[in-house]
Amino acid sequence: MKRTCLHIPTTACSAIASACLLVCANTLHAQEFFEDMRLIDARVGPMSSLADSFSDQSGGLSDGSRYSFNRYYDSDGLDVRFTFLTPMSPNFGVIWGFGTGESGPNFQIEPSLKFGFLATEPIGDNALLSFSLTTVLDGYFRESACVADYGAIGGIQPVNCRMADSVMPPSETLDYLLNAPPSDQFRLSLRYRLEF
Repeated sequence: MKRTCLHIPTTACSAIASACLLVCANTLHAQEFFEDMRLIDARVGPMSSLADSFSDQSGGLSDGSRYSFNRYYDSDGLDVRFTFLTPMSPNFGVIWGFGTGESGPNFQIEPSLKFGFLATEPIGDNALLSFSLTTVLDGYFRESACVADYGAIGGIQPVNCRMADSVMPPSETLDYLLNAPPSDQFRLSLRYRLEF
């Protein structure tokens, strides 16, 4: 499933996180906050699929043979995201969670924190309107360079692993190393549910 990525300034993310933590601090003691929490989601983070897609690709050597990118983008673990909901009232709850992060020989997915809230409003006897807003802090996908030997012509140079066999000079490929925010960095949801 493709998700839309919206970039918001770090100050906005911090403001949302601070507001959520302030609500938590003023509403419940820390012990009560964690006692009432519910696990609402546990899944592999969206940036892990990016590493998987790169590991399935291959590059070419000067002798015409191919080699797998798996050596650069394989990892022993996945970025697992856990999301919790702590109810503050019958119609309001704080959403929070974390991601474990992931790393391989030439990439890293940073650990992440998630903050937000869920508000619901019953409409009549069988309908419910819900609104949620969440932001993910950190969780960036950061790529690092490989070192390639271009022989007598170019010698040993750092290069973007995925573009080592391109016609572009190795130094220019470094501009295409990814430093991408998580695809769910900012999410707003409005839902209407009707039961019959």
